[in-house]
Amino acid sequence: MLAVHFDKPGGPENLYLKEVAKPSPVESEVLLKVAASALNRADLLQRQGQYPPPPGASSILGLEASGHIAALGPACQGHWKIGDPVMVLLPGGGQAQYVTVPEGLLMPIPAGLTLSQAAAIPEAWLTAFQLLHLLGHVQAGDSVLIHAGSSGVGTAAIQLARMAGAIPLVTAGSQHKLQMAEKLGAAAGFNYKEEDFSEATLKFTKVQANAGGGFHKTDSAPLLHGEPTTSSAGFGQSLPRDCDPRGPC
Repeated sequence: MLAVHFDKPGGPENLYLKEVAKPSPVESEVLLKVAASALNRADLLQRQGQYPPPPGASSILGLEASGHIAALGPACQGHWKIGDPVMVLLPGGGQAQYVTVPEGLLMPIPAGLTLSQAAAIPEAWLTAFQLLHLLGHVQAGDSVLIHAGSSGVGTAAIQLARMAGAIPLVTAGSQHKLQMAEKLGAAAGFNYKEEDFSEATLKFTKVQANAGGGFHKTDSAPLLHGEPTTSSAGFGQSLPRDCDPRGPC
């Protein structure tokens, strides 16, 4: 099968298609014939040589994908059948024609989404959902400050906050990014390079969803007094050297 490969760290010009062995599912794994795979910041960092994939994970890029089930491992529980369209969360390997996936990481594709659209759901959108609802417990009427509002997780968080009846506010590093966030539903945006966003949001922000990981920890401190909630995901600028971005630090 063909897979995206690079021989040395660097820019996208180092990527090329390489013939590699097609994986086979074992135990409770399935073999997915990949239709589409999304690009995440973790892929960029891996390509740049800033961290290796986790032990045992594929060295092929790609943390999420969509496609059709091509084969079932011998211990699969019968929840899926060959040919089913699915989207998947991966530790790596999505940017290839085939990838093996634990059965428990398969998800049905929501009605109305194409395979290409579904490939961008598992990593960014489920992370944003976790930040807002499982960690932040966002309710209708809450104001939510979303750092890195133009990132993949940030753009998902804006739309999910609106769907929950909350009021999304964002920070970003340029006017262009703020305009994009506002088109997606952000009620207001703040350029953290040019202004102090903490004072403007202090009075009414209950939840912070930090899609940029290490960004803005100092500037956000005034917002954490009282009863606000903060939840964080991503890489940002302060990732510890021994921290695996795909797992807990």
